[in-house]
Amino acid sequence: MESKPLVSIIMNCYNSDTYLREAINSIYNQSYENWEIIFWDNGSTDASANIAKSYDGKLKYFLAEETTPLGEARNLAMKKASGKYIAFLDCDDIYLEKKLELQVTMMEKADFAMCYGGAIIIDESSSVINKEPARYNSGDVFPGLLKRYEINMQSVMLRKSILDETGLTFSTKMKYCPDHNLFMEIASRFKVGVINQYIVKYRIVKESLSKKTMHLVSEEIKLTLDAILNRAPEMMMLYKKEFNKAYAKLNYYDAINYISLGKFSAARKTMREIIMQRWEYLALYILLFFPISNQLLLRLLKR
Repeated sequence: MESKPLVSIIMNCYNSDTYLREAINSIYNQSYENWEIIFWDNGSTDASANIAKSYDGKLKYFLAEETTPLGEARNLAMKKASGKYIAFLDCDDIYLEKKLELQVTMMEKADFAMCYGGAIIIDESSSVINKEPARYNSGDVFPGLLKRYEINMQSVMLRKSILDETGLTFSTKMKYCPDHNLFMEIASRFKVGVINQYIVKYRIVKESLSKKTMHLVSEEIKLTLDAILNRAPEMMMLYKKEFNKAYAKLNYYDAINYISLGKFSAARKTMREIIMQRWEYLALYILLFFPISNQLLLRLLKR
């Protein structure tokens, strides 16, 4: 690289002081040094603002006029970004040391619209509970993502010019997965880089937004799939098998929600429609007949 392009790192914060300093420090500890933090305070009432303001000018603090849903907050924060590339870090997650260096190197060498990598999953005490590798190869990852979505939000880097040219943003209507919506739209149109190593740590916390909005998963993913096909109906012919698998998985997500609510009968009914699609679906369907607590079953499913 002849020059080191600026990376704007979006940090959206709402009462997230517990792990905030550790998250910010993981950016300051990066081997790649040309970055700025766009810190968007979405109306925090805890110590988040004081923590953020204790850093130097590389962290640019913005206080929202009013608290908004996450998708809208991210869009507002991205408008403040000056970098050639945009990355994201939530306030309880961590960048590994070479995260930005690896991604900028990849994005500068190839004309990818986006790149992502693997994630180490940790709990509230920072113990490793799972690892989610990025398994696909760089290029057309869209059909693979239809079958098995593997993009961790914290591991993503976007080329800002692509967002400017297409007008793509985070959906302001979605509460569970505006990131999935944006990244699938990008992957359906452009080549994507994949870093086949772990570059972030993603923390699972008890009161996470994803757990509170589990009932919206299938609905919002279906909206994304439908929107892509409405824009480019020819993609169904290209990826018919993959789209069918993606739509079938909506039943699985509904079953997960029913399990979380202790509604095993409804979960069995939902899974019955797709048990021939994958052996994992059949296995889950059978498990639903056993006297297992929903908490244990969710742990087995890594939910």
